[in-house]
Amino acid sequence: MPRIRPGHVNAVRGVALWVVRAVAAFLVLDGLFLIMARVVFAFLGGGVGGLTAYMSIGSDHGLVRGVPMLMVGLTLIFTGRKLVQWIVTVPEAGCPKCGYAGTLSGGRCPECGLEGLEPIARETPTKPAE
Repeated sequence: MPRIRPGHVNAVRGVALWVVRAVAAFLVLDGLFLIMARVVFAFLGGGVGGLTAYMSIGSDHGLVRGVPMLMVGLTLIFTGRKLVQWIVTVPEAGCPKCGYAGTLSGGRCPECGLEGLEPIARETPTKPAE
């Protein structure tokens, strides 16, 4: 599986968040439509007893699918950003292709030969105070 370069994480998260929000909007709108269709049919068909009445051939009960779709859609709306951060993680330092965690020098990975990499900054040890 290809790894995401650290500089591209925010762009990938933005696209993933857009997809999650689009799915959430579809679920909320479709769930509301199914619930409202059942409620309108109930009141036009004779009151509250119409909520349990059969609508037509090939039609299921709108509340059975509408309420779960609405709940999942609302959950995605409120937790979408955290979900995307959990799915698209920031890669560890090193080569994005092979995962080599050693020192990258000269802009090239010594393991797989991938070019265009930034060298990993080494921490300089501090001398203890004398």
